[in-house]
Amino acid sequence: MFNIETLSDRAFELGEGPHWNPVDGKLYFVDILTGLVATYDSDGKFSQLYKNNDEVVSVVLPVNDNGNDKVVISVGTSLRLLDIRTNTEKLIDKISNNGFRFNDGKCDPSGRIWIGTMENNFKYLPNAALYRLNPVTNKLEVQLDQVILSNGLCWSLDSKKMYYIDSGKRSVFLFDYDIDNGKISNKRIFLDMNDNKDFTSDELPDGMTIDAKGNLWIAMFQGSRIVNIDGQNGKLLQSIQMPTSLITSVCFGGPNLDVMYVTSCRHFLTDEQKIKQPLGGYCFRVTSKDPNFKGHKPNFSANIKGI
Repeated sequence: MFNIETLSDRAFELGEGPHWNPVDGKLYFVDILTGLVATYDSDGKFSQLYKNNDEVVSVVLPVNDNGNDKVVISVGTSLRLLDIRTNTEKLIDKISNNGFRFNDGKCDPSGRIWIGTMENNFKYLPNAALYRLNPVTNKLEVQLDQVILSNGLCWSLDSKKMYYIDSGKRSVFLFDYDIDNGKISNKRIFLDMNDNKDFTSDELPDGMTIDAKGNLWIAMFQGSRIVNIDGQNGKLLQSIQMPTSLITSVCFGGPNLDVMYVTSCRHFLTDEQKIKQPLGGYCFRVTSKDPNFKGHKPNFSANIKGI
C-alpha cells in the first residue's frame, strides 16, 4: 500500500524538523547534533543552508514574507533569523541556559511560532516547557510548563484545536485553540500510549503532522513506524513500517501534498543496530496509490516583526 524510498544519499546523526515549503518546492530539515540546516528538492538534490559547529540546531522555519531568503532557526536556547543569501544571523530572543535546549517547533496557521524544550541530559523530569513567540514583541513566552520532552505540534483543519506531543509522557494532548490571539485552553489527553495494546512499551511519539482528512501521522521513535491516528477519537487507523527504528518526524509535501517526507536518527543506534539498519539516519519519501494519502496545506510562513 505504501512505497518507501530514500530521499537522501547519506545518513544524518539526528535528522529532524521537516517542513515542506510550497513556495520554492523544497523540504527544509535539520540535523540537530551536527548543527546542520539543509534542503532537498523533490528530485532529491541536497543543499546546505547553514552549519553550526558549536551548538545544536533543532528547528528551521521558512519566512516567506521576506522574499523566500530567510528562515527562523533555533540554536541551542536562542531563536535566530538567518539570511540564507548572506549567511548572517540576527537574534530574535533566547531563554536562560539552565540545562535545557530547544527541541521541536512549528508555526500555527497565522505564522505564530511555537517551540518547546527538553533537558540536555535526558533526566525525564517535568521541568521543560512549551513557548510561543509573541509576534508583536518578538519575546518567547511560556504557554505550558511541567513538560518532560516537548515534541510534535499540529493544528486541526479549522484551526480550533491544537495537538501536542510530550514524548516523555508518551501522550498526545489536545487543546482548544483561539487562532485570533494564539491562546490555548482546556488541556486534555487525546492519546495515551502507556498501557495501550496498540503501542509497545519502548516506542515514543516524536514528530507529527495532519492530513487532508484531519487525521494525525506520528513518527514513532524506537518503533520503526509511523502511525496514523483518527483526529476525532485518537484511535489507531494504520501503520507504515519503516526500514529503521529511530523515526523522528514526518510531514507531507510535493506539489500535490501527496508525498510524505520522513526523517530518522542514526546517532542513538548501537553498533549492532547500525549494521542491521544501514538506512538509519536517512531521509525517506513515502507515497501511496490511495487518493486519500494527502496532507493539509503546511504552516510554513513564520511571523516575525521588525527584524
